Order: sequence, then C-alpha cells, then structure tokens
Amino acid sequence: MMDSALRVSSMAIGLLGLVLYFQSIVRVTLLNRRERDFVERGARFGAMTIIHGLAGSGRSYQYVQRIQAWALPLFIFFSVTTWFLLVQFSFTLVLWALRAEPSWVRAFISSGSALSTLGFRTPSTLLGEYLAIFEAAVGLAIVILLFTFVPGYQAAIQVRERKVGWLCARTGRHPNVVSLLEALKNSGQLNDPEAWEDWETWFRGVHETHSIAPILACVPSIYRGTTWVVVSAAVLDATSLLVAALDHKQTNAARICRETGVTTVRLIASGLHGDVPIESPANSHLDANMNAAFDQLYDQLLEQGLLLKANKDECRKTFGNLRSEYEASIRYIAKSTLMPIEELGMPHSAAP
Repeated sequence: MMDSALRVSSMAIGLLGLVLYFQSIVRVTLLNRRERDFVERGARFGAMTIIHGLAGSGRSYQYVQRIQAWALPLFIFFSVTTWFLLVQFSFTLVLWALRAEPSWVRAFISSGSALSTLGFRTPSTLLGEYLAIFEAAVGLAIVILLFTFVPGYQAAIQVRERKVGWLCARTGRHPNVVSLLEALKNSGQLNDPEAWEDWETWFRGVHETHSIAPILACVPSIYRGTTWVVVSAAVLDATSLLVAALDHKQTNAARICRETGVTTVRLIASGLHGDVPIESPANSHLDANMNAAFDQLYDQLLEQGLLLKANKDECRKTFGNLRSEYEASIRYIAKSTLMPIEELGMPHSAAP
C-alpha cells in the first residue's frame, strides 16, 4: 500500500514537472507578450548575481561593460540547464512510478540517456521505450529552441544599437538633452516631426523586445562607455522639454515619442522587478543644476525662432512633472544594469 501511494505521488510530481517545463519554455521562447516565469527569473537572477559579483565596486564603466557582456551567455546557460534537469528529474519519477526501471538510480540514468539522445540505456518495458522516444524528442526541442531564440536576442540588440550608435557619433559617449538638441539643431531636425517619429519607432522596438525578455536590458552597448539607458534618458528629457515649452500643435510627434518612451522604460523597470512608482509625484520641481540647464535650453529654443510658451516658470514646472514620470524607472534600470548613475546626466527632480 505504501509503495503504491509513493508511486502515485511520484507520477503526479513527474507529470507536474513536465507541465511546468512546457509552460516555461513556451513563455520564454514563443509567446509575444511578457509572462512571469520561474526559470527565466531564476536564470536572470543567477546570471546577474555573478555579473554583480565580478564587476565589484569602484570599477570603471568600461571594465563593467566587459563583464556585462557575459550576462546573456550566462542566462542562456542557466535556462537550458534548468530545463534539462527539470525534464530529466520529471521523467525519472515517471519511469520509476510505472516500474519501467527497478530503482531511482536506474530511472535517472535511463532518463538522462534518452534526454541527451545518447541512447546508451533504454528501459526494458514497451511503455518505457515509448517514454524514451518522447523524452528524446523533448531533448531535441531544447536544442532547436536554443538555436532559434538566441539569434532573435542578438538581432534585438543589434537593432537597438543602431540608434545608440547614431546618437553617440554626434554627441560623444555621454549624450544628454543638451547634446541631443544641439545635434538635431546642427542637422536641421530640431523642429522636424520625422526625427521624433524615428525615435518613437526605436522606443517601440525596445518595448517589443526588452519588456518581453528583461535580460536584454542587462546586455551592454556595443559602443564602449555608453548604453541604451543613457540614450533613452536623453530622448525623454528632450521630448519632455519640447512638450513643456512649445505650443501643443508643434509637439505632436515629440509628445507621442515621449509617451511611448515612458511606457517602455516603466515596463522594463517592472520586468526587472523594480519597486518603481508608476504615478508622478505631485508638484515635482527641478534642483538648482537642472533649473539652470532648463533656462539655458529655453533660451536656445527661443533663439531658434520656435514659438515658446511665454511663462517660463510654468514651463519649468511642467518639465519637472514630466521628468518625474520616468526618472525613477530610468534610475532603477541603470542601477540594475550596473551603469553608474552619474553617467545618466540626469540631476534629480525633487519634491518641495
């Protein structure tokens, strides 16, 4: 009686393990929407724990970037290893429960033989042989998915880096709102809606990839000393400035770009498990450094002949409120991805 109950429990746990495996691998590799998954979270936590440990503190960002390059390989290694062991242990329980193997050890070896497709040991019963064929197919599926979703990850990073490279080529390694607007002015795009539509497209691409696979946010930029987070901050600051200072009719493209960007960084911060506020604090205002920067930028926009709102103080207040909608998310992403806060070029907004 005790043996039968143990075998029934073993079968139930084994089947549950297989259900969890199929659910996990579909969520991570096939779904086109964000779904929380214990394997993805565990693999990302393991990878970033190692990265944080190796990066240490007080290191230059160029050194940290070299360490961060291992984030994606470690994540993939931990994911595949977890899936492999989950399937092996699940089939071990099933084989033993069905008496296809006489002992736990034999069942574990047979399961590993089938899953790895080595075939050096196969259960002697007909049912065990059927299970071995099915487990071998599962093992091949893990390998096939590995070689299909990894190129997708790499392609997402390459697409993200095109605009990062474009901006850094014009502003240097540490772009901010000042250098971005200067670059747009020099190219005659400061008041061109197409410029912000391009950045809106970039934000949508990051949204579609990084919010689904948060590990991509931890993959460093191809360009040394910079990161996509800095670029996001610069674009969001620039669009917030235009929305705050210009007439509504002149800022439609910038406003849509900004809204898309805010949604993107919030979702990515949430995917990284950040306790980030989703509502902007009431009456947020800027610190002294950003106040001075805002006044300078306001005057520069005025010199360009743009039709600005007359009340500079009201524009400054609006700008502070707009920044508060994404600043916490940007800073959390920067912290999680080991990018020094000072490289954001974003002084803090403050509450009075």
